[in-house]
Amino acid sequence: MMIFRTELPYNPNSIKLDYKSKIFTIGSCFATEISNKLSQYKFSVLHNPFGVIFHPLAIENALMRIFSQEEYQVSELFKYEELYLSWDHHSSFSDISKERVLTRINQNINFANKFLQETDMVIITLGTSFVYKLKQFDIIVANCHKIPNTHFSKLLLAEHQIITSLKNIIDMLTDIGKKDMKIFFTLSPVRHIKDGMVENNKSKSKLLCAIHSVVESYDNCEYFPSYEFMIDDLRDYRFYKEDLIHPNDIAIKYIWEKFKQAHISSEEFITMQMVKKVNTSLQHKIQNTQTIAYKKFLYNIVKNIQDLEPLLPPGAFKEELQELRKRMDESY
Repeated sequence: MMIFRTELPYNPNSIKLDYKSKIFTIGSCFATEISNKLSQYKFSVLHNPFGVIFHPLAIENALMRIFSQEEYQVSELFKYEELYLSWDHHSSFSDISKERVLTRINQNINFANKFLQETDMVIITLGTSFVYKLKQFDIIVANCHKIPNTHFSKLLLAEHQIITSLKNIIDMLTDIGKKDMKIFFTLSPVRHIKDGMVENNKSKSKLLCAIHSVVESYDNCEYFPSYEFMIDDLRDYRFYKEDLIHPNDIAIKYIWEKFKQAHISSEEFITMQMVKKVNTSLQHKIQNTQTIAYKKFLYNIVKNIQDLEPLLPPGAFKEELQELRKRMDESY
């Protein structure tokens, strides 16, 4: 028998999530993919309260502000092309109103602090060892916001700097969280080829060595091999999007299934299938919305959600129920 791929075994004997669990995710855009999957299945998850951030110092800074509940001030914002932005946040926080930017940022800090106190699993996804220092103020930023690179110095973090940052992150999370909180580190398989292919591998290798060095020193930390699933297990350009940088839907689903089988209680799989069935029904398009069949269709979805509600976190389908009831009223 010929074997054409090396499948990565992953069967950790550790935390199993259920619908009572709270999950906090932070880091690069790959953390978003896992968070989206958890959210689709209606788990209680809080993702990236500072928006997508890529390097360990940015994640450390975000968690420090959340840990200390130190709210941002107007003086920490800057204006660029009519928009107010924060050097610590993703550009999705930008707005023409500095008051709205501050309100959203500070609300996220306070909510994240409360959420972390009850969190069962934290997933931290690191993307790069490269950082950008703003020359004007000599500060390392989380996002350059497409401002010309002449304003920045590009630096590659040393492994000891990354290790120190990760240890600070763990100490803060351990202090704020539950005694049995688990911290999972992952390395993003997204290829930062704008840095250069050789440079991308240097960057990833520093992160990988630092993560393993730290994880081995803490009982409450683990490593989830999303990077190895993509690079060594799937190992083919057909599992990338057209940009040849980001994993495609098939790859994300494959890695998600590995996470699901290892870290979600099998007792929840039936409930997850029921949630998936409701989500599929919600996406179904009906041509004629004035028929009895359409009204019955909406009623059945509402009933299925009501049957599910006792099994899920409170308000899991709140927005969907509001929309369904609005559509039911409009159909009469």
